[in-house]
Amino acid sequence: MTTAARSVACRGVRHDPDDYPMFWTVKVKGRVWDGEDDGGDGTEVSVGEAELYIVPDAGTIDLFLTLDAVNQEVANVGEMLTINRPDLIDDMSLGGDLMILSWLKVAPKFRGNKLGHVILNAILSTIGRSSVKVILEATPALTDNGPMEGSPEHVAGKAALRRYWERFGFQPAHGDYLVFDGLADDLD
Repeated sequence: MTTAARSVACRGVRHDPDDYPMFWTVKVKGRVWDGEDDGGDGTEVSVGEAELYIVPDAGTIDLFLTLDAVNQEVANVGEMLTINRPDLIDDMSLGGDLMILSWLKVAPKFRGNKLGHVILNAILSTIGRSSVKVILEATPALTDNGPMEGSPEHVAGKAALRRYWERFGFQPAHGDYLVFDGLADDLD
């Protein structure tokens, strides 16, 4: 069976969960120059990074089974979508991809310029152009040196992330999850 025939055969309710979802890592780099105009190429710096999953035709597959086979983070999204907000997936019954944005971070020295919005727009117009919904969990990453979950700093971080992504166009989905849909209208 050819690759194209195999991918068509995998679509639908009886697909192989190993075919889904597609995992992407995005790294955004830029160039900075010192104050001297020496004609050089400048220094390459990391501006931001993101990790995401694209689930092709999410409304036509067994989403819970598919996402449960990946990892716990993605399984939690599948649980939220199938148990708490099945209406979000029902809207996708005619097709379209689901994007799960695991995380997106901008280097500290570049923050404050809405570069996270710019990066997500670039992702949506390239690898996510068939996505009709984007799900993200608006919570700061828990680190060894960061605030503990439930602490006032962590709660404040969640509120700040929620406001940031709501300015992009995300809406509350359930708990800390946000959803962005209507991509064709919003990107124009």
